[in-house]
Amino acid sequence: MEDENGPKVDAESGGDSCVAWLFGFGAHPKEDDPPQEPAGGIWILVVFGLILAGGGLALAGWNEYRSLATEQTLRAAEASYIAVPCSPIDDANIGKLVYASCPITGQKTFYNDVPFLESTAMSPAIRIVADVEFFLWHEFKTTKEDKNGKKTTTYRHEKRWQNWWQAGGWGACRRCINDDPRQESTWDSRIDIGTNTVARAPIQFGDFRLDDYHLDQLGEGFDVPISCGSTAQDGEEAPLGSGGGSVCPPGSRVEGNTLYFPTAGEPKTDEGFNVRVSYKTYTVSQATVLAQQSDKATFEAWKGPYDPDYTVDEILDGEVAVEAVIKNERDDNFVLTWLLRVATFFMVWGGLQIMTNPLTDVGHFVPLIGPMLYRLFGCLLATFTFFMAAFMWCVVAGATWVAIRPDVGWPLLAAAFVSLFLATLWGCCKKKRYKGDAAENLEPSAPQEGWGGHLHFTDMVAKFHQQLQQSNPQAAAAIAPALAHITTIPPQAHMPAINCQFCGAMKDSMPICPKCGRQS
Repeated sequence: MEDENGPKVDAESGGDSCVAWLFGFGAHPKEDDPPQEPAGGIWILVVFGLILAGGGLALAGWNEYRSLATEQTLRAAEASYIAVPCSPIDDANIGKLVYASCPITGQKTFYNDVPFLESTAMSPAIRIVADVEFFLWHEFKTTKEDKNGKKTTTYRHEKRWQNWWQAGGWGACRRCINDDPRQESTWDSRIDIGTNTVARAPIQFGDFRLDDYHLDQLGEGFDVPISCGSTAQDGEEAPLGSGGGSVCPPGSRVEGNTLYFPTAGEPKTDEGFNVRVSYKTYTVSQATVLAQQSDKATFEAWKGPYDPDYTVDEILDGEVAVEAVIKNERDDNFVLTWLLRVATFFMVWGGLQIMTNPLTDVGHFVPLIGPMLYRLFGCLLATFTFFMAAFMWCVVAGATWVAIRPDVGWPLLAAAFVSLFLATLWGCCKKKRYKGDAAENLEPSAPQEGWGGHLHFTDMVAKFHQQLQQSNPQAAAAIAPALAHITTIPPQAHMPAINCQFCGAMKDSMPICPKCGRQS
């Protein structure tokens, strides 16, 4: 087995940061982080968000139409079905939706229909299914992207049992080639890789027949204990088969209900096997059908009057009332509808958030209040896009229902415009609040001697001098007079002067006295 390990991925780039980036919650850059210019891929994110939101709206519209069409089809089925007897068949019902619950007859044993079951004890069944797996090379491909956008692809190759075919021989592992056992002359064509129905019994449903589509939906599966047999009728030892007969293949072994045997191809397990086979039989004694009666004494899908693409074609094990059949369909439609409703809403909301998320970077370029804007704007933007997503989603869903079910459609449209109102109200209130915050934070401070900046610049100089004092005290003492000249602020009514407790010199907010160099 070949294995190539890729680089490790930083755990900080996990789900928490993704959620924070998408919905505006969680960790944000610190105040001291340097501003970053918008990345060149912003337009790619905007386009992706547009596709995601648009796709969510389209899928939401289709889901509402599918749910409505399914419900209309089931209502029509309730009103138009005909209960028919199992025998005799009435040709007057051809092309109509019929309901029947009849016994199943015609089951058989499958000793001679599949390989390796000559001496196996089994009960009569309606069909037998083979599960065939090959021992093959398989390639695992993993692509990871680091914080800088660099992608690293890791390939790993293993030998394992699998029920689908692949030839192998990949570029990352030229020697990982899989031989196909089905190409050998000894392979029995009745079985194939994967899970497949090998044989079916000639089933009768009353006087009706069941086609393969309906038959394969019936029955409970039971594992078949394989006993291929190794003796002939005369009691003499029979030659082992080559895989095409009913006796065990050469070198085979049965473990539980699974037969392992080798072929000439590679790769193989440590025991020398590369094929394994197991069987299941399916049995049922009675079934229920709700479908359209065809002219061939069988059944097919009944097309509803609302949309011919939505049909009724149900077959169930046992005797089931027609009301229960339709209720099962309604329950399935309900679950799928709500799963897609939740998924499509989050698609729309996530798409809008991705489209507008670059606006949070504005905080990097706004003086003084930038850090505050960066921290809060993400959460506010997520709330605003939530209301906008609710508005757009409800408009699409409501427009689909209003023509057929006004009692459902109009409330959805009303909810849409309520969401729009809340989004507008939220934006206006927050805009006024931030205007007040900005005015308060941008209030001019006292002018400084020799410099026309703000108090924020004084704090920056003081912090620089403190760091320099820790790393190089001599250099800090040398430039202290110059720093004192550009940062000294005369006493103001709203900003009392701060004097050094050692020499009495005015030191403002600086932790180090620019005159004596002491910390107070």
